[in-house]
Amino acid sequence: MQLLDLVKKGKASARTIRRAHTLLMAHEGSTDEAIAKTLYTSVTTVERTRKQFCEENLEQTLIERPRSGKPRKKKAGVTILS
Repeated sequence: MQLLDLVKKGKASARTIRRAHTLLMAHEGSTDEAIAKTLYTSVTTVERTRKQFCEENLEQTLIERPRSGKPRKKKAGVTILS
């Protein structure tokens, strides 16, 4: 299974791994509240991940999309978070 491999290898970003854990736990029948508590995240995040999976597909759910807001500043090859 693709999600299990992703979680076991641990080479993806933390957000991607958390989304994979969310979907695996949802597949096992865990409630949104139980998933949020186990993964130390909000119920809203769990709901959003599950909704995105239902409306799109697995690959689209796991990828990191551009975030809104002020873009990161780059200075001499180093990314600075402001």
